[in-house]
Amino acid sequence: MSPRPVSILTVTRDGLFFTRLLLERVRATVRDRPYEVIVVDQGSTDGTIAWCRAQPDLRVLRQRNWFRRAGHRHGEAAERGARAARHEHVVLLDSDAFPIADDWLATSVDLIDDARPIAGAVFRSPHRGNPHGWYIHPHFMAFRKRDLGGLVVLRKLRGDDTDTGEEATIRVLAAGRGVIGHEIAFCAAFDVGHPRVPTVAGGVFHCWYTSRLLHTEQEVVRETEGQVSRARYLDPLMAKLRAAYPGND
Repeated sequence: MSPRPVSILTVTRDGLFFTRLLLERVRATVRDRPYEVIVVDQGSTDGTIAWCRAQPDLRVLRQRNWFRRAGHRHGEAAERGARAARHEHVVLLDSDAFPIADDWLATSVDLIDDARPIAGAVFRSPHRGNPHGWYIHPHFMAFRKRDLGGLVVLRKLRGDDTDTGEEATIRVLAAGRGVIGHEIAFCAAFDVGHPRVPTVAGGVFHCWYTSRLLHTEQEVVRETEGQVSRARYLDPLMAKLRAAYPGND
């Protein structure tokens, strides 16, 4: 089977370093597959917009929903980007996620069918609105555009009882379908001293916490009892990423 064309989608705000790294790694792993990258920007002021507009294989959409909570904004922005996709198969990546394995699309997008309409990273968490205790996490989720609004809903519909994108897994399982799931594991290659993050699943790396550290750092510091901060986690991790992928300054 020929590689499927794919629209790769991310939502960002002031994440130029990781947006550049995402595009660089997509270009390095996509090979001869037709693709596009869509960035939905929610008000960046760090040069993200200008940089995105200079990339020939990237489209940028601007969306500002200041009066909604962050989880709702992210899901709605992701749905807008998916509706704008030019290809039937869509991959949603968090702005601080990027592929590190050459076969990441072959083991996700290329396996999707009617029986298993979504693929991605399996996140295990006991949210009240989800009876299964796990779901395909939106930092890496692949699906078909035709299923958007039906089996695939990215925005929150149950308040804080579920996460952004969790509704898709609930609906797929309720319809008697399955998923193509990749377990999340600690990414030892970029160990910065935290016992659980960053991670890798299905050949996709995820930094975790980046957006919140950029905008609400003290909240993250309190939640993690000081284990996660810009100085202790994000800054040394970015230094390791620069060393591993030179040229992304």
